[in-house]
Amino acid sequence: MKFLKTLLGLALAVWMLGGTADAQVRKAGLTGASFLKIGVGARAVALGSAYTTVRSDVNQMFWNPAGISLVGGKTQVTFSYNQWIADLSHYAAGVSHDFGTWGTWGVGVVAMGVSDIPANRDAVPGFLSGTYTGFVDPNTSATYNYNDTAINISWAYQFTDRLSMGVTGKYINQSIDGQSVNTMAIDVGAIYDIGYKGARIGARMNNLGGDLKYYDIGAPLPLVFSVGTSINLLDQEEQGMRLTAMLDATKPQDAEQLLFAAGEFQVMKYLMVRGGYKFNYSGITDKKTDEITRQSINADRTEEGYTLGGGIDYPFGGYRLGVDYAFTQFGILDSVHRVTMNVGF
Repeated sequence: MKFLKTLLGLALAVWMLGGTADAQVRKAGLTGASFLKIGVGARAVALGSAYTTVRSDVNQMFWNPAGISLVGGKTQVTFSYNQWIADLSHYAAGVSHDFGTWGTWGVGVVAMGVSDIPANRDAVPGFLSGTYTGFVDPNTSATYNYNDTAINISWAYQFTDRLSMGVTGKYINQSIDGQSVNTMAIDVGAIYDIGYKGARIGARMNNLGGDLKYYDIGAPLPLVFSVGTSINLLDQEEQGMRLTAMLDATKPQDAEQLLFAAGEFQVMKYLMVRGGYKFNYSGITDKKTDEITRQSINADRTEEGYTLGGGIDYPFGGYRLGVDYAFTQFGILDSVHRVTMNVGF
């Protein structure tokens, strides 16, 4: 319990400091590496990101590293694909393995980007048309690329049957049109089984690290602190039915306090149906000022709405194969579809 108290104390201190700064200066939209805010794994996203207390899942290396903890020398492999908004392709892959007394170790990568963006590098304003000829460097490409990458190394240890803790170190890189910046960060987390109806509590802190600097202008990473809980409202093992409710209270550094709620229903042992919603985020309207007219207008806090999904987790020989799907509503933008494949052995 000493480890858990230390972790929760550190996370609470960071949260309070972040809350104080947030009260003084609103930083919405000013953090860098925004791709780190995009949920990884179709199951986690279908559950509305209320994922802090999930255990024995390799995808937790992107959320709460304590959740990757395995036993019995088991191995898990995962791959996710997400066709994100604005034609951005978002990929993630990871592998974790239990090394016994050395704990569970995992390696993962997240990448997002788009290629061959047209680049008009010396556009001539209309009022100068016919009087000025732009200079185009023949050695400069007519297109450019944009890429984000994060490489994770995670470790988790199960100190008791109920308590697991973990840490992730990550290397973060962003590049656009030949300009590249990078930094390092860590995630820490803990999960504790209460021992009643599968109930758990957990805490995680993500993206604690240095700024990303373009031309000496720094942008902080999207620091997030979350505490969560989950419980089985229904658990009929013989019939293969289980209903789990999940709730996360999440505080991003650059946003208001959020509440993620979700439910997962397991039927016939192998089939899961999921749904989630982000309170104080989706469906919220804010008063904003039009920078041109200076008039006050109503604007949605986000276009993101509810999430739905499902999955199949089926044993095959000495393996366990899983496929998860998540749908996210995005209002006036294209809805987002995610697919994740998992293999355990």
